[in-house]
Amino acid sequence: MVKSLPLSEITHPGIRSGARRQLGSVMFEALGLDGDAISVYRALLNAPAMTHEQLVERTRFEHDHLHEVLDLLEQKGLLRRSHTDPSGVRTESPQVAFERLLSEEETKLYRAQEQLTHIRAEAAVLVDEYQRSATRRRGEVEHLTGTDEIVARLLELGQNLTTSLDSIITATPTAHQLDQAKSDEARDLARGVAIRSIYPAAARHESAVVEYAAWLRDHGGSARAAISVPNRILIYDREVAVVMFDPDDFTRGAVIINTPGVVAALRGLYELLWESGTDLAPTEADDALKPEERELLQLLAKGFKDEAIARQLGISIRTVRRMINILSNRMESSSRFALGAKAAQRGWL
Repeated sequence: MVKSLPLSEITHPGIRSGARRQLGSVMFEALGLDGDAISVYRALLNAPAMTHEQLVERTRFEHDHLHEVLDLLEQKGLLRRSHTDPSGVRTESPQVAFERLLSEEETKLYRAQEQLTHIRAEAAVLVDEYQRSATRRRGEVEHLTGTDEIVARLLELGQNLTTSLDSIITATPTAHQLDQAKSDEARDLARGVAIRSIYPAAARHESAVVEYAAWLRDHGGSARAAISVPNRILIYDREVAVVMFDPDDFTRGAVIINTPGVVAALRGLYELLWESGTDLAPTEADDALKPEERELLQLLAKGFKDEAIARQLGISIRTVRRMINILSNRMESSSRFALGAKAAQRGWL
């Protein structure tokens, strides 16, 4: 408990003023009570019958300042004005006053704690956004695992698309997926975004894919079929790549990469596949050699057997052999070697 100071020491600032500041400022300023207020309250405790003039004389405060101090003490519940004489005051129990004041401070602290909790939650959101942004700036790999997370990031990348979108599709999409692709890509194509898609050779036998490829061509995009597609890849604006984490297990999610060297390597792979592929929606100029015939010749030139060719192109072995016979008769070739040589001479490989 703080020991009370004698009235003489309270009312004379020159004597132990440091102690008075400690009592007022350190202990009670948090409650809105300064040293002057505590000095006046103590003076009234020691001499309850003091008049206003006597308080001025004892405290050496100006009249206006003393009125301000008395109003503050009344506001805080430490003094009460007399009903019969408003200039007269009486002290109230500090226990009651401080219980109320401390309760008010506890309420403020509780609200401040709630506010801090909300600020902490919002700060966590900003930290997460910063880390994502820093990841993109530093070119680190971002691993996405959940389907919802992957879809959300793809939507974000699609919304920020400005110049080009190159994609490799490893599995034949459903008709519903192709319809959704048309809806999404129509807006981008209208904005001048260049869209290219590479499909596996087997997709050539899916009418929905061929129809989509024709739609894409008519709207300024392009789709090709390649003999071998290594993984599901999306390249946005030649700067950001999305690659499936495991091409054999899509449940393991995807990774987003924007390290310039890695993205450049993926772009190089894409261009090689693109050049080796054939249009999924060929024009009349391509009638001299059908796309699937060109793909078959490429596989023959690599030494693939009939079974492997059929697997790569998604057709039966009987169809493979029939196509070889047609090409051999057309180019008057007596063997597969001669067929490959004449195809190379004509620039078909």
